[in-house]
Amino acid sequence: MLLELTLYLLIGFVVLLFKEATTLREVGRNTLYVVFWPYFLLLKYVSYIDQAKQNSRRR
Repeated sequence: MLLELTLYLLIGFVVLLFKEATTLREVGRNTLYVVFWPYFLLLKYVSYIDQAKQNSRRR
């Protein structure tokens, strides 16, 4: 469990380093992203699936 949590946070903070936040607001937003990044990926996946369903209905 501890290893999984460590990997989860490590992946999130590596992404945070690539974003290079400059203001305090960006740092706060990026920290929330680190904590909830699987949730954001799931939301993106669901939105892509919904778009694909809508496109297939139009054909």
